[in-house]
Amino acid sequence: MHILEPQGFTTPLGRDLERAEGLVADLRALHAGRIPTPQDLINAPLIDRWSFVTVPGTALVGHVFGHPLLGTREVLTSTVWVAAPGHGFVRTLSRYYRLGLPADETEVVS
Repeated sequence: MHILEPQGFTTPLGRDLERAEGLVADLRALHAGRIPTPQDLINAPLIDRWSFVTVPGTALVGHVFGHPLLGTREVLTSTVWVAAPGHGFVRTLSRYYRLGLPADETEVVS
């Protein structure tokens, strides 16, 4: 969240603007029918034992591999904008994730 004071924003917007612009470009491509290929997703982190959660909005929790900032560990993603389990990916605010196996129902945390 950014707070706008009379003198301007209290935090820099640059990173969030870049992420939003990337999301918009990807949403336009998906809307036009351009589905990412496995080659397009080769550098996307893999999230395994994943499940959707609501936080408010929908995100994923799971074990991520190869995240550029978080490495390999349990994560909670940013909000999911496009879920395509049949295509093996989700697009969150931040990035694409390749989907591994969904979580077993006994693993899902509410």
